[in-house]
Amino acid sequence: MHVLIGVLTAIAGLIWALVSLKRAGIALNPVSPFTWYRRIQWQNKCNQKPLYCLREPVDVAGVLLLGVAKCEGEISAQQKRDILSIFETEFQLDTKDASDLLVASAHLLRDEVYILDNLPKILSPSTEGFTPAHVSSLLALMRRVGTLESPLNEEQEKLIAATEQHFSTRTTRKEKWQPRPSGQSL
Repeated sequence: MHVLIGVLTAIAGLIWALVSLKRAGIALNPVSPFTWYRRIQWQNKCNQKPLYCLREPVDVAGVLLLGVAKCEGEISAQQKRDILSIFETEFQLDTKDASDLLVASAHLLRDEVYILDNLPKILSPSTEGFTPAHVSSLLALMRRVGTLESPLNEEQEKLIAATEQHFSTRTTRKEKWQPRPSGQSL
């Protein structure tokens, strides 16, 4: 019994000390494991490149189309006009939204040296939003953009093949038979 009273007294003393420290203006939040976990999660979210957080298929498609064009080097004014017209016709965007998508895509790709290395990071957040029709259209548009001024070069072919491979592994995973959850009957 005397051990129980000692433990309760120690707990009460610790609580009293923590309350007194809080009243004195000393913040104890950095010591809290819950606060620490939330802070780490927030830092991870803030330190991640915006390019790897795109969730909309249209945004990802814009980045990939511009990435294919940049594989040849700098983008010419004619290529920009052609890409803008593709954005307007294929994505059904008005002129302002198409130019906004082009500027945003260029901004997201400005620090990306070799887009092929980080293609899975770019595609992963939005993969579920792509339908098979979106995927086939995206691949056709990538080929079309790649051949605007010259035939496809090796880097463009690699990027298109890697994109196709990413989506083909996703569809083959979904096409496999899924077992019925237990307890569910026909």
